[in-house]
Amino acid sequence: MSYTSWHTYGYGICVSDIGRPSVECIRNLLAMAPVLQEDIQEWLDGCGITNPDYDDYMGFDQDFELGLATILKKVILEAENVEFEACDSCEEKDYLLFCPEYPWNRQNQIKLETEEDVAELFRKYTSVLADEPIDIDYQSVENGA
Repeated sequence: MSYTSWHTYGYGICVSDIGRPSVECIRNLLAMAPVLQEDIQEWLDGCGITNPDYDDYMGFDQDFELGLATILKKVILEAENVEFEACDSCEEKDYLLFCPEYPWNRQNQIKLETEEDVAELFRKYTSVLADEPIDIDYQSVENGA
């Protein structure tokens, strides 16, 4: 028997703390990223889903099953050209993190120079999904298999 563990470090949010936003909130978020909105609609149509609920939208991420974290990541990437990392933990919580990165890997992305710049970007998108502000803090996420 073997066990593999890895850590993801970054500044961000526990997406699981957002809970289950309404379908209307998810649609409002997707309206901020029209290409993703169209991709998800095509996927829903392909699945024969005409009146999607929360779980239907969360099923869009077939690769990593990170649901809302993946949707937030893709919305922010399309709308702001900023790459965040969606990941999960051993405790089955999903996170969205701004991770340390080599500068040349961020050449085409907008520059976030301060902690407040990153926090403001998180607030802009999480406010569409949650009535209460989400805690934004440094995270160390451990996962293993």
